[in-house]
Amino acid sequence: MMAPEDAFRLLADGLGKAGTPQAFEHLVERIASIFDGDHVVIGKVMPNRDTILTVAFWSQGALQPAATYELAGTPCEHILNDDICQFPDNLQERFPNDALLRDLGAESYIGIPLRAPNGQMLGLLALMCNRPLSLAAYGPEVLRIAATQAGAEMARRMAEETRRSSDQHIEQLIYWDSVTGLPNRRHFMERLQEACDQAQLQGKSLGLLYLDLQRFRQINDTQGHERGDLLLADIAARFGAQAESGEFVARLGGDEFMVLLTNTRPAAMAHAIERYRNSLSPPIQIADRSFSISASVGAALFPRDADNAQSLFQHASIALNHAKRDDSRTRFFNTNMADELHQREFLQLRFIEALNQGGLALHYQPQFCLKTGKLSGAEALCRWHDEILGHVSPGTFIPLAEEQGLIRQLGDWVLDEACNQLHAWDALNKPFPGRLCVNVSAQQMDDPRLAEHVQRLATRVAPGRLGLELTESGLMRNPEQTVRITRALHDAGFGLAIDDFGTGYSSLTYLKRFAADTLKIDMSFVQDMLKSSHDHAIVATIIAMAETLGMQTVAEGVEEAEQAEALRELGCTGVQGFYYGRPVDGRTFADLWL
Repeated sequence: MMAPEDAFRLLADGLGKAGTPQAFEHLVERIASIFDGDHVVIGKVMPNRDTILTVAFWSQGALQPAATYELAGTPCEHILNDDICQFPDNLQERFPNDALLRDLGAESYIGIPLRAPNGQMLGLLALMCNRPLSLAAYGPEVLRIAATQAGAEMARRMAEETRRSSDQHIEQLIYWDSVTGLPNRRHFMERLQEACDQAQLQGKSLGLLYLDLQRFRQINDTQGHERGDLLLADIAARFGAQAESGEFVARLGGDEFMVLLTNTRPAAMAHAIERYRNSLSPPIQIADRSFSISASVGAALFPRDADNAQSLFQHASIALNHAKRDDSRTRFFNTNMADELHQREFLQLRFIEALNQGGLALHYQPQFCLKTGKLSGAEALCRWHDEILGHVSPGTFIPLAEEQGLIRQLGDWVLDEACNQLHAWDALNKPFPGRLCVNVSAQQMDDPRLAEHVQRLATRVAPGRLGLELTESGLMRNPEQTVRITRALHDAGFGLAIDDFGTGYSSLTYLKRFAADTLKIDMSFVQDMLKSSHDHAIVATIIAMAETLGMQTVAEGVEEAEQAEALRELGCTGVQGFYYGRPVDGRTFADLWL
């Protein structure tokens, strides 16, 4: 071992590197020189306190790569409890299971713990020699000074790591979506602003695609948020895989995503829309369920449609609102859209007010038995007459209710009002024969507990007096769930009719399993059946199939006596249409037909 003054000078040189990235490496090299040691280790105790990670390892004249090793059965294990630990000779005999000692050929060992300024145990400093080791009197003091400085340096580094980790976590919360891992709304809006500024300086174009997932909210509500999050994560991965150079994908929140395209043109934007939409084509498998998802897309171009980031975002949003009502589910912004959107927003506000404040009404269209000519039932139809807008068609406000997530509230109101009307007719001593039918939307069928919900709402009325009409396309959105719902409703006594039959894509296999008792023949076939042999054949086939399955048939849209006679000859059991009666309010219905 070198003279004391040389030892402390060399140590001071090593400690002078504190705060630099190579501080530990310099220190282990100086300690090896001071003690003429073969191996010097500075290690950090891992959180489990049974493993060491080397942060600097000097062996046989060179720095070695970082490594981890177990403390159990090694001389380092003793340092956790001892201030300083010495084994001057016969090291391998004392620790026969320490493979590292055998590999190094070490025969002596001295170690000292590294502590933070507050006394917390952080790691260790160990010196090993391939010969017996006898320290000079000042040797332990040299090691203690080195250990004190090394402990302070390790504490500083750990605090820095914690700070960086905290900063990264804060940035993750601020700029990244926790469900999908995509950039979030804030991140996207900052990126959009930067891109618009850059495009303006360079005279280039930007494209903005605003994507909204169809049916996601209903799936999320009925299947649970955990499955909803898994669905979003899968969709985000698909969108991320589609992103090409110059495209930036983000999730704004809920079921909305955004894609920024740099230096683009309308044709390239159209191709990008197809890429992202096609990525959703394969069904998404979550646990034991398969989900089919599609998207509506609104698009806007900078600077053609807007000269700043906020306007570009707003115009893409306006285009999206139009896309949701368009058969193609895709719209590029144009200047007429803003006015239309304001009108639609006003319509929406008026509808919400009507739904919540009694502004809607039910009218009732009679159904008759073709064989006897007697009243056999009626269909309840929702009507809305607004003080400002006048008469608003169901073809306008029902899609609006579906789009705004209000269709279940509307459906509940219709069912409750139908029950009230049955009681009102009973109070007039004009009991209603047959069953009163209300329509159930496809979105309502997404609820696996629909049968229980209907039974709770209709407890005031015997189930046999009520019928539910379900569209063919709505039944096939989730056929297995539909089978369970229809059977539960049938078992509870409700009548079930498949509405608009022949216009959808139902499978005969499922048709046999659905617990429906009536097929309603769509009016498009009835109206042309006397002029079109094809429509006549379709009507005849539906009636024959219903007879085979033991089901009743009701033909809609009957407006002529000749149509009624043709339907009677084909064996149709029921009719509904203007020839027999238009929809009227409850009191008029009672006066005319009860």
